[in-house]
Amino acid sequence: MKNHNSRIINDKSLITESTTSKVDRWRSGINASLLESNFSHSQAEHLHWTVEAHHFDVFICGRLQSTAQSLINFPHKYDNLNDHFILMAVVTGGIEGKAGRLDINLSPGDVVILDVLQPIKMNLIESRLGNYIDVLYMAIPRALLFEIDNSCELHGKIINQKDFLSKMIASNMASLLSYSANFSDGEVNKVARPIIDFVISAIRSSHAPIQPIMMDTKLHIITRVCDFVQENLRVAALGSELICQKFGLSRSSLYRLFEPFGGIMAHIRKKRVVAATRMLLKPQYRQWKVAEIAYYWQFEPAAFNRLFISTYGLTPNQARREHHELWALENMNESQVVWLSSL
Repeated sequence: MKNHNSRIINDKSLITESTTSKVDRWRSGINASLLESNFSHSQAEHLHWTVEAHHFDVFICGRLQSTAQSLINFPHKYDNLNDHFILMAVVTGGIEGKAGRLDINLSPGDVVILDVLQPIKMNLIESRLGNYIDVLYMAIPRALLFEIDNSCELHGKIINQKDFLSKMIASNMASLLSYSANFSDGEVNKVARPIIDFVISAIRSSHAPIQPIMMDTKLHIITRVCDFVQENLRVAALGSELICQKFGLSRSSLYRLFEPFGGIMAHIRKKRVVAATRMLLKPQYRQWKVAEIAYYWQFEPAAFNRLFISTYGLTPNQARREHHELWALENMNESQVVWLSSL
């Protein structure tokens, strides 16, 4: 269900709910994050979970509490690229598994950075005392980490509990959630920006530039291309020719890399539509005409209107007039949007 504040989503399993209903609702929600959830029969019978998500303009922060289970993502299965990193801080319980080819093992106080564009396999381990795992998380757009060289190498990076940065990251996330419901629209941006700046600085300072690449060469190239696209969305010449020249790829190689995602130009169009949508809905750009926003992001106005309608089911002017909350639709397919709408 949604909080009275439209930025906040809360959902949880119910004591009176059947096992089938709890499992189905949980899996539908997890699928919205491009993850798959697996249980043993006994784990399913004892499944309990609570999730909250708070939207802060350019990132999402939340909390997950759950009984034991496994979470897996298969990024190649989806028809788009979810260009985010997930920061997870373990409060109670633990996590073990793999981030790409890298083994990860987290205890309370540890923080891990995960690139959702790369393979993830996690076992959520219950605390012996509470019979659940408690995790704080933050979803950070890849674009915010573009200044970090080879940001794809962050996948599986653990900031150990002994590192004071891990404590600072977790305490900032917890504080943000505890005050979030009381923030006005103006305060959301005022408070959240310094916090995300701090988190990014902490990630940058903890990143070892000599860390070996623990991932497939193919995924490495894809993530680097995604970084380049995000940084150059307003460049008129952004396309297959420029990307091939930048990365020393042939057109056929670039096509094969992005074929599962609809092609490189489809990816560029999608990122430009998302960027234009954010500008369209921000109060500070209220005086900009839709056509001006379209041109700013390298669209012809008519083409932008068609793409916007096909993406969101309404025109740009309707979205602006009705103040639609379109942030949740980014990187989500139809089934994922249905789940979010039902909360």
